[in-house]
Amino acid sequence: MKQSTKAALISGLGFPGLGQMLVLKRTVRGLAFMLPALAVFGWLMYGVWKATAVLMDQALSGTLPPDPILIAQRLTKASIMPGTSIAGWILLACWVASIVDALLTRDKP
Repeated sequence: MKQSTKAALISGLGFPGLGQMLVLKRTVRGLAFMLPALAVFGWLMYGVWKATAVLMDQALSGTLPPDPILIAQRLTKASIMPGTSIAGWILLACWVASIVDALLTRDKP
């Protein structure tokens, strides 16, 4: 298997930029994909944590009944963090760009 294909698979199945760093040995290029993806992923996880904390407080106080369907509906409506949609698109763009970059990289003979 070609090095560029291995790098694309690792970047696609693992994390953006990981294939560039591990297989192609291009640390700066890998970090160019990894750092924005990590920042956006952290932002998204913080938003999920905040929404879950609000729902947990409601459930523990008794204002939210223990109905799984109702909890799921409230969780989808509880998007507290602004820009989560844009953050998701940025994460997707980093992922796709990392795969494409790895595939377009020429293998060393």
